[in-house]
Amino acid sequence: MRINQRSTTRIALIALGVLLALYLGNIGVGYYQASRMQLSKVAPSQFTIFGFPARAMEERRWRILITHEVPKVVEQLREVDFAPPEPQLNENEETQENFRRVPIEQVRRTLPVVITEQHIEKVWVEERAAETLRAKPKYYVVHLRLTDEGRARLWHYAREQVAQFRALGEKLRDERLLLVVGDQPWASPIISAEVASSWWLASRFARLQSSDVQIFPIYDEEIVTTIAQGFAEAKQQAVAKAAEGAQ
Repeated sequence: MRINQRSTTRIALIALGVLLALYLGNIGVGYYQASRMQLSKVAPSQFTIFGFPARAMEERRWRILITHEVPKVVEQLREVDFAPPEPQLNENEETQENFRRVPIEQVRRTLPVVITEQHIEKVWVEERAAETLRAKPKYYVVHLRLTDEGRARLWHYAREQVAQFRALGEKLRDERLLLVVGDQPWASPIISAEVASSWWLASRFARLQSSDVQIFPIYDEEIVTTIAQGFAEAKQQAVAKAAEGAQ
């Protein structure tokens, strides 16, 4: 009986080792391919995820202000620290007093493009139950499955702009992306926590993942619906444009 148990355990360990080797090998190949891939600059499109590099934006005195879950890029007018408004202050009054809205045309010209709809295979929405003691019982997650090029572009941006060493005593900045559908920003996820580790960067190349990017929590169902529909429409427009060019 013990011999059979040992044989079963040995077989299970061998199988687990083979799967782990395949997983790590897959990551290694993808990592190598991404590091060797030559990526040209991409123009903004109908569905664009921009980078919002914290250091560069602080020099411009730009920041992202989120009101009712909708982000907008604003310019700080007074010489004060980059900090969120105090809870007791009215956010709209604080915005009018200290910030000026940056025109979306200037945002699109200035921010680096990370990926567009051409670098995304699929977008879908997941509904999740919120944690206990939350004001709203559920929230939504927008999943993005990237192409190989999209994965490489995200990896290069994260490696160059986000996963950097900080000087001793340097404050941790909120590194964000900015998702724009058409001319309207709809989400601005903070990514510094995820990409702080080399493992996160490497794991982008594992095909076993269901999605490469997750944007959450979003509590407004209309926002996630708009994002998903915006991606579908952008894909349709890209296909139609490609068909016209082929004629």
